[in-house]
Order: sequence, then structure tokens, then C-alpha cells
Amino acid sequence: MMDFSSWPRDQEQTFVVYEQHQQESQRKATMGALIAGIAFLVLSLGIYAGVEPEHKDMTKGMNMENLSNKRSKTGASAPAPAPAPAPAPAAPSGETPK
Repeated sequence: MMDFSSWPRDQEQTFVVYEQHQQESQRKATMGALIAGIAFLVLSLGIYAGVEPEHKDMTKGMNMENLSNKRSKTGASAPAPAPAPAPAPAAPSGETPK
């Protein structure tokens, strides 16, 4: 062992116990993190494989014909706009509606 501090050798040896405790704690923490990570992975894969996703047909009530590109491929022009509605008939000039 090589000394890296300016402490006398006998005083530095008193810290060996703390260094060993730190290394042991580090090993336990690493092992605990590894076990927790593996458990989380197994749980996640179990949920992913075991739970069937919900299947919804979002296009069930939609008119999909107006979303296609058939018009642009055939070169047809856009459909003519709908005619404007006729104005409402005017009330006779001398009478008020009741």
C-alpha cells in the first residue's frame, strides 16, 4: 500500500476501517441497484407482453373518400362550390310580422 497523505503511517491505518466500510457500502448499493433494475425490466416486459392494447377503429364513422388523392392523380379539377342559398322573401311593406 502506498501512502497518499501526509499523515504518519500509524494514523493513516486508523482510516482503513472507514475505507473498507465505504467499499462494502458501495458494493451493496451497486448490487441493490442492479437487482432493482432487473426487477423493473422483468415487470415491464411482463406488462408489455401480458396486457393486450385496446383496439379502436377511429375511422369507423368517417367518409374516407374525401381524404384520398384520386382527384390529384387523375388530373380532375376540384368540384364546383355549392350554390348560394336564395334570399328570404321580404315582408310586405305595410305589415309587421307577428
